[in-house]
Amino acid sequence: MASTINTNINSLNAQRNLNTSQMSLSTSMQRLSSGLRVNSAKDDAAGLAISERMNTQVRGLTVGARNSNDGISLAQTAEGSLGKVGDMLQRMRELAVQAGNATNSAADRKALQAEVKQLSDEVDRVAKQTTFNGQKILDGTFAGAVFQVGANSGDNITVGALVNTTASGLANIAYAYDHATGISAATVTDLAAITANSALQISDGTTSWDLGPIKEASSGTERMGQMMEAINRRSADTGVTAFLSPAADGSYTIDLQSAKLTSAGDAQPMTLSGFTATNFGYAPAAIGTGTFGTTVDATNTTTDALGIDTLTVDTQASAWVALKKIDSALDQVNNARADLGALQSRFESSVSNIDIQVENLAASRGRIVDADFAKETANLSRTQILQQAGTAMVAQANKLPQGVLSLLQQ
Repeated sequence: MASTINTNINSLNAQRNLNTSQMSLSTSMQRLSSGLRVNSAKDDAAGLAISERMNTQVRGLTVGARNSNDGISLAQTAEGSLGKVGDMLQRMRELAVQAGNATNSAADRKALQAEVKQLSDEVDRVAKQTTFNGQKILDGTFAGAVFQVGANSGDNITVGALVNTTASGLANIAYAYDHATGISAATVTDLAAITANSALQISDGTTSWDLGPIKEASSGTERMGQMMEAINRRSADTGVTAFLSPAADGSYTIDLQSAKLTSAGDAQPMTLSGFTATNFGYAPAAIGTGTFGTTVDATNTTTDALGIDTLTVDTQASAWVALKKIDSALDQVNNARADLGALQSRFESSVSNIDIQVENLAASRGRIVDADFAKETANLSRTQILQQAGTAMVAQANKLPQGVLSLLQQ
């Protein structure tokens, strides 16, 4: 090997190895100080791309979990208000049941109606003022709500609509009725006993019910009362209820209410046969057909089928309608609460699922980008020793050309 001084091969070799160990030392120190194996794309280009996609999902899912919890809060707010609405409806029903009793005077029913009206107004106020983050949620306007509960588009839970609990939005009923006023007991002249299997019947067009025997009456008033009792005796079968109310001028008011529905859910006008002005005070519907005069159902919004805002308990007949309306309103509220409870359960399941996904994705990302401290500390020790040895070898290599000086000595 030639003795040269311009090119020190040994020094170059030692310097190259020293640079290599310096780079390895720098990498180990960076990983140990950051805790990450992948600090830039040069460390692992594919791993960085994969980990960033996973990071996108983790961060998106974390926000989705917060969104789900917000949905739970909204459902709890709505359900809490519906609970109070249900309490008020229960109280209104108590008052309607009380008003339906014959022992109440007009003044008593007026007092009952005053409380019913106040409760109805409060139900309406609660519905219109229950809000979540500035949005009204019980007045019928909260519809088509989409909750983003995942990291990607389409990961959502949609609520079609929350129940409309305004006074005009609660209750949806169907019934038939007839109403006659100014009836004089003097017009009832047929007071003879009526035997069973007579023409005194109620029919729904398919089935007929005989009202049974009626004993002889001593007055027109008694006969009207007997006819009422006969009708109401078969209410469980026919759905027809009759009310007889005296007026201040000595006349009477007769109300007939039918709760029986067709298979389509519309009110079924019942036919009463054998009821005449001489034995009952009037013929139902006053047209000789015996069919109720008016049918009320939800398809005709101009009638008294919808809402509790028009609910009254000032007569026994109106108390009968009030009970049907309040029962319908309670069904709506209870069904809405059940739906909200199911929605809360779904949101909670969503949060639990998201938590599991975040945990697994974070673990997967960690396996790609996190530094192995045992490995890196071992490499740090190795490269530190190599640095020291490399530095020493560069120094030794730099001294080697000095041997050429001995050739120049005399």
